[in-house]
Amino acid sequence: MAKPPVPISFDRFSFRVEEIEEFLRGAPPDPRFQKPYQPKIYRLKGGEPVIIRPATKDEAPAILQTLKQLIDDKYDKDFYHLVGVRTYSEILAWYQRRLKDGYVMVGVNGDGELMGLVNHRFWDEDVAISLHTIVFKRAERLGLVLYLSKIEHAFDVVGVNEWWATFESPFGFRMGFRFNHVTKPWPEVQHELGGSRVYYINKDQWKRVVKPFAIENGWMGERPVPEDVLEKTRPLKPTRRLEIEF
Repeated sequence: MAKPPVPISFDRFSFRVEEIEEFLRGAPPDPRFQKPYQPKIYRLKGGEPVIIRPATKDEAPAILQTLKQLIDDKYDKDFYHLVGVRTYSEILAWYQRRLKDGYVMVGVNGDGELMGLVNHRFWDEDVAISLHTIVFKRAERLGLVLYLSKIEHAFDVVGVNEWWATFESPFGFRMGFRFNHVTKPWPEVQHELGGSRVYYINKDQWKRVVKPFAIENGWMGERPVPEDVLEKTRPLKPTRRLEIEF
């Protein structure tokens, strides 16, 4: 322990944990970054609906229960193990208020079962940080649709100017390449996920190139979601069986 360079009138003090808690939390939620995302439906080729909607913090245990299955080296393929571990920590931090301005969205089938999720957070009003995209049932571009949904929230709902992502697997890199991401100078500019490269798009690229391309391919989904369909997605159920091609 370090000794203070000047005399101090006491050698110890105590706080109530309630006093300390405010210093430990990420930040009070900023309403600018919590603008609600309007749910939508993405239909699989067979017509089955996947409802993409914001998650609520009381649904975190169901999400964590699903992610926990991936924290096992038997899933060390396609970087599912790494992405599962990192996403678990982010959802837990979001749930326990140790993440600044986070936003979580889920893809849910008609029975309320979790099929995939995405999360991101806001650095400030100018930059949104992509965290992770993960699907538990690989199904007809669902990962692409979920990824586009969180970009849509950042640009079209919140109104940021840049979207910063990084990619930990060839699947992720292929997705970023497809959606015209370009790189910031590295290592001068680093992504917060391990100091890796920043791949980004700006608002103009989104509006002129990426979003029209996604609409043309049917990846932006349909709105509105009928209320009775939306209600069937609650309560959120953990994924019963992972279907990720192992």
